[in-house]
Amino acid sequence: MGLGLVIAFLFSVITRNGMFVTTLLDLLDAKRKTHKEEINTLERIHSAEQKEKADRLKAHQEKLEEIKRHFKLQGRELDKKKEAELKRIVDEGYNDSNKLARDLAEAFGIKNG
Repeated sequence: MGLGLVIAFLFSVITRNGMFVTTLLDLLDAKRKTHKEEINTLERIHSAEQKEKADRLKAHQEKLEEIKRHFKLQGRELDKKKEAELKRIVDEGYNDSNKLARDLAEAFGIKNG
């Protein structure tokens, strides 16, 4: 019963002052709009990051296949150990083309370009 009286009292105080309620509702609406804009921005950033990640992965896969074709053209076979080494080198250097070229040249005798 005591809680009901407190709630009734607070409700009557708030509703008496219409300006206070209007200001409160405007503030809530502004916060809601700001939150929605932040969510939209985060969704756009996430989408761009996902696309970039997919593009890097595709380039990474293409580079691996290119190197395997290069070995085939030279008549050289990639055994499991060499293939694992190739994968490790490409995984570590796919964001840095200079490092990738240098490491491949050292490990497999592949020239850049």
